[in-house]
Amino acid sequence: MNTILLLPDLVANQIAAGEVIQRPASAVKELLENAIDAGATKIQLIIKDAGRTLIQVVDNGKGMGFTDARMCFERHATSKIATADDLYRLTTKGFRGEALASIAAIAHVELKTKRPEEETGTLLVTEGSQVKEHTPTATQDGTSISIKNLFFNVPARRNFLKSDAIELGHIEEELNRISLIHCDVEFSFFNNGKLMQQLPPSNQKQRIINVFGTHFKEKLFSVELNTEAVKITGFIAKPENAKKKKNEQYLFVNHRFVKHYLLTHAIESTYKELIPEGHKPAFFIEITVPPATIDVNISPTKIDIKFQDDRMIYAFLNASVKKTLGTLSLIPQIDFNYDPQYDFSGIKPKDEVKPPTLTLNPNYNPYSSKTEKKTTPSDSWEQFLSGLKNETITPPSVEPEKIVFAEESKDTEEVIDETQFKCLFFSEAYLLFIWKDSLQIIDVKSARERILFEHFLNALEKAPIVIQQSIFPETITLSASAAEIVNDILPELRTLGYELEQMDRTSFAVNGTPIEEENCEVQQVIEQFVEMYKTHQFLHKTDKNSAIAKSLAKQKCSSKLQITSEPEQQAFIKQWLQCTVPQISPSGKKVAKIFTADEIRKIFE
Repeated sequence: MNTILLLPDLVANQIAAGEVIQRPASAVKELLENAIDAGATKIQLIIKDAGRTLIQVVDNGKGMGFTDARMCFERHATSKIATADDLYRLTTKGFRGEALASIAAIAHVELKTKRPEEETGTLLVTEGSQVKEHTPTATQDGTSISIKNLFFNVPARRNFLKSDAIELGHIEEELNRISLIHCDVEFSFFNNGKLMQQLPPSNQKQRIINVFGTHFKEKLFSVELNTEAVKITGFIAKPENAKKKKNEQYLFVNHRFVKHYLLTHAIESTYKELIPEGHKPAFFIEITVPPATIDVNISPTKIDIKFQDDRMIYAFLNASVKKTLGTLSLIPQIDFNYDPQYDFSGIKPKDEVKPPTLTLNPNYNPYSSKTEKKTTPSDSWEQFLSGLKNETITPPSVEPEKIVFAEESKDTEEVIDETQFKCLFFSEAYLLFIWKDSLQIIDVKSARERILFEHFLNALEKAPIVIQQSIFPETITLSASAAEIVNDILPELRTLGYELEQMDRTSFAVNGTPIEEENCEVQQVIEQFVEMYKTHQFLHKTDKNSAIAKSLAKQKCSSKLQITSEPEQQAFIKQWLQCTVPQISPSGKKVAKIFTADEIRKIFE
């Protein structure tokens, strides 16, 4: 009995669909690329339920005839190539002839298309690769293709889809990748009947601003290099616009969005001394090379690419970005101009040279002063050693608050005050203090995240944060998916002190901010908050209030905390001890490590 058999066409198409169509955004990518290849100058993207119910792309391209409309759903049927040699002369986005066949295998598809020179168009309807209708019809020039009930016959794959907001974000990203490089094409994006994005034809800089917001207007700087081997054009952003995620990094090769580690490194390495560690610069770069020098046929999604000479492209790209940074003086320069106020005259020949003197105050007590001062390393060690000798610290002038450990049993509530622990700030990241004959070390960032999380959660559930009204409200602009999330949680943001009013589909007026954050960068705060909120709300399945509190706490604790004086350190420890779960941060990290006297003694035995 033969064991090797040919797969049925439907099964083969479904397997191909698993490689090409991984989620609704994958289908959007294929349809948009087909519209571009058809010469469209106006494209509409219509989505319902994040692509689960409907994905429709309408273009004014050249359309197809009656026979071509049927053939385009066959596997490996394409008008882009005829021989293997054509793979090295590609100027189109699609060429494999797999996309529509893969989509038809896992969805209900309706295609309407018409050539401008023909009087009637064509209607073709398929369900799971089976043609249900193929007739002439009246329709406008170009092509309209609707994908309904995606993965209807592959329920396992449908179950792997994320929430609507996550899938919508992926769809928006695919639209950005196409629209940023095809600036001469008009794009309209609708979600559940609501206009999300309207991108008129423009130059590249204006398209970037239209996609990411007007705050980019003053942050973009041109990159340009033109040689016989390679042409590089595009824009880089100021170092201060760098973020911890690569959300605004777009690299195109011959009008095709690609991901290439080596070329990304060529750009990021030029920012090495200009941005904090772990941050990523924003850039929008197009590289044009002869088609014969690249291979785009190394993955079904065509997002990976190979160059004949990676090192040459790396060197050209790195040099062009460095040139822009240098020309715009983004790298700090040393000023050697003479300033008379710093003119230190030399010692005159007849002057007597006296050695410096050091005056000590034997009666100085660093703990007797009631005024705040910055603690030097020697002061901190004095406090630490005094704690080991069971010496006492003079309490502050205000009466100390009494606090209760949350983990202590309610039957034996133990009340302590700040005179029972002495602090030492170590390495700007850890706080050491002595309490109950034990040495405790806390991670300041994790402890701060726990404090902020419970503060924000309390504000959402019990006590709203006071708002400082803005005399001259500023306007922030977000991406379409981010604006959708912010619009959904506007009441909660107001409770947390951020009074935002939606102006249009992506712009918000900032009418007020938390009273303790009068000069905060609201644009940056909200952008970073939304990214973290999507993770907590949709990936970790956290409830709404907890997701908001966790996201904002994570965003706020990334800034540097200054608690140099002892009263500040004591207040910080008190806030931390008052938390419901002080030992674990909202991110699940351990906050404190406790060393008992016995454990310390064993270290030296």
